[in-house]
Amino acid sequence: MIALSRTIAVGAAALSLAACATVPAPQTGPSLDMVEARLAEDIGALAADDFGGRYPGSEGEAKTQRWLIQRYSEIGLQPGAGEGDWTQDFTLVRRQPSEEAGSSTATATRGSRSVSLSQGLIAVDPGRDDANLADVPIVGLDPDFEELQPRSLVNRAVRVPAAELPRLFSKFEAAAPKALIVTTQTAEEYEKTAGLISRGRWRLGSDTSGPAVLLLSPQASAGLSDAIGANAKRHPDGLGLIAYDTILKASIAQKTDRIETANVIGRLPGRVPGAGAVVLLAHWDHLGDDCGPPDATDRLCNGAVDNASGLAVMIEAVRIALQGGPLDRDVIVLATSSEELGLLGAKAFAADPPVPLPTIAAAFNLDTMAIAPRGTPVVVLGAGKTALDYGISEVARVRGREIVPSDLQDAFLPRQDGWALLVEGVPAVLVSSALADRADFESFMGSDYHRASDDPARGVELGGAAEDTLLHAGLIRYFGSLQTYPGGGG
Repeated sequence: MIALSRTIAVGAAALSLAACATVPAPQTGPSLDMVEARLAEDIGALAADDFGGRYPGSEGEAKTQRWLIQRYSEIGLQPGAGEGDWTQDFTLVRRQPSEEAGSSTATATRGSRSVSLSQGLIAVDPGRDDANLADVPIVGLDPDFEELQPRSLVNRAVRVPAAELPRLFSKFEAAAPKALIVTTQTAEEYEKTAGLISRGRWRLGSDTSGPAVLLLSPQASAGLSDAIGANAKRHPDGLGLIAYDTILKASIAQKTDRIETANVIGRLPGRVPGAGAVVLLAHWDHLGDDCGPPDATDRLCNGAVDNASGLAVMIEAVRIALQGGPLDRDVIVLATSSEELGLLGAKAFAADPPVPLPTIAAAFNLDTMAIAPRGTPVVVLGAGKTALDYGISEVARVRGREIVPSDLQDAFLPRQDGWALLVEGVPAVLVSSALADRADFESFMGSDYHRASDDPARGVELGGAAEDTLLHAGLIRYFGSLQTYPGGGG
């Protein structure tokens, strides 16, 4: 990766305008010691035992919401979720196969012959409560196919060997099959795949995408092969499919869990109408009381570093940046829910934003900030992927911060909330010292990450986080000003 200071990923016009502007010198502000003290106070509050690990839908969420709204009000923010609300409410849904044996049924029919696929059937439709399938043609994949055509599997059920499922699953998204029929050859393969399917995953209640999944036992898989027989032929329209002349019918029994949760959004309108917005975001949620083995003495997931530290840095950076009053652009402060469940709060924001996404000039995610000591350089997750690189490097230079590349970018860029905005075209990055020293970062990941030991009572390193707080205050001012950053957000 090329060092960020040598990377120019902006358009020529925007770059020439920005280069003519002088980056403001850092405002006189709090000392690093004072910033550390403020961060420690906020992290201690959010990661206290009585917040219960901040799991979505719990009393810990209610406490967290109240705490955030109070802090937003104290730093001068207004409700930012629309219609005078602080919270952007949404529903999470998780559908899992019924645990009652024999409750799901399926048959494959070719001509006048029907074969039962119900023996050992494990089935779920993750996007819908009504999980009945009728008259769905079963197809296979041509061994010579490279890419499936968009929507080529609509209203079709595709037969997939379990061993091929991990490799092929991502290829099905655009092809949009009605169902996946996952076949197995051995009991071991069946049990392993059953574990993956049965866990289920949380998704937004508004998300009805994705196919039903039917896992067949080895016996049922053999029955399906027998029903298809030698009747397979390549699909005549060249879609990469094999037609089987066989029809699926299924009734899927499943259990459904729901959680009502919310993002917490504050906003300070800018001085210039129509100038766009700068967004700061950090996830408020953590894992509740499910850390460690069932017999552990302490199973409470306090989430001090992940991610009380991100919330604390976000609020303190905004407080410092806004001490002189509003900027040209709006400043939106977004505490997301359900990051730990799949970036779901950030996805909910992107699906129903309080401002149009194209008007967001810059977005800065803050996650797992309290790892590195003072003097550590910073890494930019998302370097080279937005028009923000030049401005970030200029603000860092004025603050005396070195920006270094990281070989962790590919692994961690899609694992943080900024990714949910970046894929929707929002210029979103994560700027942090936490990733700059790989040894410190991997030490945290291998010891305290998602464990009960991520607890403020055990001590939290705040040196780098304090420096990152002041850096983000500078980034807010830089990208919130039309003089220093005229491009984007209009």
